Amino acid sequence: MSTWSIIHRVRYPPFDDKRINAEAAPVFEKTLVSNLSHEEIQQQLPPYKIQSEEGWLIERLIINQDGEKLDQPTQVRFDDEPFVELVKQQRRGWYILPNRLHGLARNMINAAVIFLLTTLVYLFIEPLLSEIGIPSIGTKSMQIGLLDYPILSIIVVPILLLPIVLRLIANFIDLKRQQDFFRSPIEQPKVTFSSNIISGESLSGTIQIPEQLPNWKSMSVHWHVGTLPPSREALIEISNSNEDSQPPIGLSTPLPHHWEASLDDGTAGGEDSPIERQDIQGGVFLRPMRFSVEGGQSTIDDDGSFTIDPPSDMWPGTVNSPLHRIHWEFILKIKRHKQMPLLWVCPIRVQFPNDVVELENLVINDPRTEQFYIGER
Repeated sequence: MSTWSIIHRVRYPPFDDKRINAEAAPVFEKTLVSNLSHEEIQQQLPPYKIQSEEGWLIERLIINQDGEKLDQPTQVRFDDEPFVELVKQQRRGWYILPNRLHGLARNMINAAVIFLLTTLVYLFIEPLLSEIGIPSIGTKSMQIGLLDYPILSIIVVPILLLPIVLRLIANFIDLKRQQDFFRSPIEQPKVTFSSNIISGESLSGTIQIPEQLPNWKSMSVHWHVGTLPPSREALIEISNSNEDSQPPIGLSTPLPHHWEASLDDGTAGGEDSPIERQDIQGGVFLRPMRFSVEGGQSTIDDDGSFTIDPPSDMWPGTVNSPLHRIHWEFILKIKRHKQMPLLWVCPIRVQFPNDVVELENLVINDPRTEQFYIGER
């Protein structure tokens, strides 16, 4: 028997990670001590490391009493813990993609604000420019009601309001699409996978789709791996804090509804999704995973069979702990005539590979739903 320390380390990106220097944020650690033989410890989930360019981190270490790392695991079975509530409510079943206007409007906001500030500065220094002989532009007045406004401001204000108008239009379109979709529910496909799904190997199986609608143009299947946010309770526990004290860096004070239902990461950093119907538990838009990569894609043969290439990088298998959540999912994508695609999502359990996985310099994904896509729309 030997004494082994199983160390879980995490520095997970909050919603708006660009506002926080990752290296300045603490790395939370949780250590479990086990008295197991070398053969027994090799049957545990193996070590892995997932890290971004900025320093956001998810890591599992296994070290003996001499400080030596376990770096030659045998192939083990997947984590057989039940899927976390986040998967059950937000990553299975039918989903639709948000309107593209959401992304366009968000990209326009920065430009509109910069334009507004530049205009205000110009109007402030315009008298000085006139004194030195530089002709002014757009400073003549236009009367609206009882007040006079510079012509330049009449141009700027509509530009500033345009992103808001686009967002409103996109939300109304999305609500209409949600209403149309749920007015005629579609039956769930039935998918059967090969007996052993191992990271680094192809995914094969068969899928049966009970019904196909006339406006369906084409279908393809994909698979996808990434990390889901740790539970708020787990982060508070390993930070030696509690619910009534100052929350750890990146977390907000307690929020009603969502974090209690384990449906977000508890950071309260911003709007992660356009307007959704409140009667659909978990929502109708598929949230991006912060660390993630797509595997291959495949068409579906006449008998329903498919074979999908693995992701280009080797990833750990499925992990369903409160602190570490490595999630694999199978996605059926249906392109439709004159409508956005439909996605059907099925979580899958994947075994770990034989090699120790160390992924570094990964790119962090934007957490906003309108940034999520699978292949080409």
